[in-house]
Amino acid sequence: MSPALRRRRRSQAGFTIMEVLVALAVFAISVVGLVALESRSIESQRASREIREGERIAQEAMAELQNQGFLQLLQRDFTGGAPSSFPYDDQLVAAADRLRDMSRPPADIPLTEDVVGSVRSSFIVYRRVDLVVDPGDVPPNPPNADPLDPSNDISSVGGLELEVLVMWIDHTNPSYPPPDGLLVTDLLPNMADPDDPDFRPYVGHVTLRTVRVNDAFLPDPGATGP
Repeated sequence: MSPALRRRRRSQAGFTIMEVLVALAVFAISVVGLVALESRSIESQRASREIREGERIAQEAMAELQNQGFLQLLQRDFTGGAPSSFPYDDQLVAAADRLRDMSRPPADIPLTEDVVGSVRSSFIVYRRVDLVVDPGDVPPNPPNADPLDPSNDISSVGGLELEVLVMWIDHTNPSYPPPDGLLVTDLLPNMADPDDPDFRPYVGHVTLRTVRVNDAFLPDPGATGP
C-alpha cells in the first residue's frame, strides 16, 4: 500500500485530536456563556421585582398621605407636632417604623408579624411635604394654620407638594456592589440623588410626587350663625 493511500485512510478514519480539542473548547465557551446569561437574567428579574414592589409601596404611602385632610397636613408633621418649618419630612420618625416588607400581601395582619413568602424590612419609606404658594403672596414659614384665627394664612397656601421616596439596597448590579454590612436603615434620601455628592449607585429607589390642592373649608368670619 502506498504512503499516500495510508494517509488518506487515516484521515477518513475519524476526528483528529486537534478537532476534538477545538470542539471541546467551543462547547466549554458556550456553557460559560449560557451560565453568565442565566445569571444576568436572574438578576434582571430580581431588579424588576424590586422596582415593582417599590412602586407598590410608594403608591400605598402616597394614598395614605392623600387620605389626610389638607389642614391636617398643614398643622401636623409626621411626629404629630406642629411643623417648625416647611418642607418637613419623616426623618425624625424611627426608621423601624418606616420599614416595609417585600411581597407582603394586603392583609389585615400587624406589621410586626411575619408572613409566609415575604422578606422582612426590604424597603424604607421617606415622606416630605412642602408648601405651594403664589410668589406674590408668600406666607410666613410656617404659616398660621389656625382656622379659628381671622388672621390665619391658610388661604395664602395654594397647595401642598407631597413626595414619597422608597429606597432599597440593590444587589443586582455586579459593577456597583453594596458594601458588606449595609442595612436598609442606613439609607438616606441624598444617596438616591445623582446630583448629590453622597449618591450611591447601589441604592434602588422609586419617587412619587403630587400636589394636594387647598380644599380646606374655612368658616366665614362675617357669619353670625343661624
